[in-house]
Amino acid sequence: MASLLGFLIVSIVKYVMVDAGIRDGITADFSVKMYHYLRSLEKDGNIFYSPFSIANALGMVELGAGSTTLEQIQHVMGYHYLQKGMEFDLLRDLSQSMKADSQQYVMKLVNSLFVEKGFQLSDQFLQMLKKYFGASVESIDFSQPSFVADHINEWVQNQTNNKIPNLLSPKDLDALTRLVLVNAIYFKGNWKSEFRGENTHTFQFTKDDESEIQIAMMYQQGDFNYGEFSDGSNEAGGVYQVLEMPYIGDEMSMMIVLPRQEVQLATLEPLIKTQLINEWASSVKKQKVEVYLPRFKMTQNIDLKEALAGLGISEMFGVEADLSAMTEKKDLHISKAIHTSFIEVTEEGSEAAAASEMIAVSRMMVLTPQIIADHPFFFLIRNQRTGTILFMGRVMHPENIHPNEHDFEAL
Repeated sequence: MASLLGFLIVSIVKYVMVDAGIRDGITADFSVKMYHYLRSLEKDGNIFYSPFSIANALGMVELGAGSTTLEQIQHVMGYHYLQKGMEFDLLRDLSQSMKADSQQYVMKLVNSLFVEKGFQLSDQFLQMLKKYFGASVESIDFSQPSFVADHINEWVQNQTNNKIPNLLSPKDLDALTRLVLVNAIYFKGNWKSEFRGENTHTFQFTKDDESEIQIAMMYQQGDFNYGEFSDGSNEAGGVYQVLEMPYIGDEMSMMIVLPRQEVQLATLEPLIKTQLINEWASSVKKQKVEVYLPRFKMTQNIDLKEALAGLGISEMFGVEADLSAMTEKKDLHISKAIHTSFIEVTEEGSEAAAASEMIAVSRMMVLTPQIIADHPFFFLIRNQRTGTILFMGRVMHPENIHPNEHDFEAL
């Protein structure tokens, strides 16, 4: 009977003070593919994930893969046009380049391999894991699933600032488990231009089904990269707004894409492609903008086994998997792939008090552009220098996002 290999992926991003290509997009195409697949499953739900985290975890599996198992990974990730092994150099270099000093932002990307005691792995595989991913290796007894789950969860919790405490369940492990690969990514950035807590008010958010809910809306006026784009429909409703807000250091930023109030996000989403994201980034120009942005946090769990298989990476999950570069035998396959992501967007990263009043905003012609995220929007977190997309998602239902557990009546 084949042994099993499980890998888990966890990611987290927290914005404190809320302000801020894979070389030309080595994982950008994969980011977009994953987004479109997830939205096909979640027709009207929130989405949040880290394509860069998933790419790193898959990279560790790719090191040990061969034949069609390897080909599937390379094709879906868009690596087939690269010279052999170049993707590992690029992933390593990008990870290292994004580790900034704590005065700008905190970026932590760590990998670990938990191996059944006595199970032999290829020396070359272990050397490459260390070289390209800096992965630590730890022997563990999978016959004690409760202990192992607690141990791995504690490791993940420590790497993600206690934001994801229960990634793994004892039921995810069994007597055939031989390896668990874990990737954790943590980002914490301060807005370059912060929101002031006293400017946060209750606000109505209109969902695509035209229902409304009250949310905590932050506000500021500042100089940001901003642009208006057309979807080609030649209608007034075809114009949408793009805002890029940098974090301290100007290397990382959040890009917000907002359709007009009367246009559903679903009509814009089919347009999202790597080329268009690059066009947004290069076309927005710095100008004074009034920004209304919801304060929110969100945790999302994704069954990557289903998602990756849906994109075309399926063989590694079956008994036909070729992971022989890990053990020099064809007796491993992936049993489980889990991705958990967390994001929090606030004024200052703390539960600051805010003024208690309702406000309404005029949509009349104004000299200063306004971007008012009071209806569903798409967003991504990217490295402006390399174009690498760390996180991507959309906000559709604020009531499912748990707005920071503030006393809402006090706003």
